[in-house]
Amino acid sequence: MGDPGINVETGGLTKFATDVRADVDNITEPAVGRATLPLDSVPFGAQNASGGVHAAKERYARSLTASTENLSNFLAAARLLAAAAEKVAAEFDATDARSAEGTKRVEQALFSAAEEARRARIAAEQAAHPRYPNGKAVAL
Repeated sequence: MGDPGINVETGGLTKFATDVRADVDNITEPAVGRATLPLDSVPFGAQNASGGVHAAKERYARSLTASTENLSNFLAAARLLAAAAEKVAAEFDATDARSAEGTKRVEQALFSAAEEARRARIAAEQAAHPRYPNGKAVAL
């Protein structure tokens, strides 16, 4: 009895979250560390104190800082996206469970009402057509 309802498949969201988190933790974040370390220690202009070289060194340092912050923000955003996907999957799973429970309660209420209606109909039929103990109807 009843429609099986809507079932949202959340496995894809969960897999996406797992894959993004694994990529960030095992590939991207370590690669960022490996990339920024040599860039941070470039001896650019160490032997030249001219104004142009000094200005270029400052621009390089600002660019490196901005790029590193962008990478950090990217990693944080990827982690937030993974967490959001997990939350959405969990909410869909919880909603599906609540919907299934609600559907069962509605089905039970309908079944109970139908059973009460059946008993009332039988009682009405018996009242309208009394029977002798041998099962034959009494003529009115």
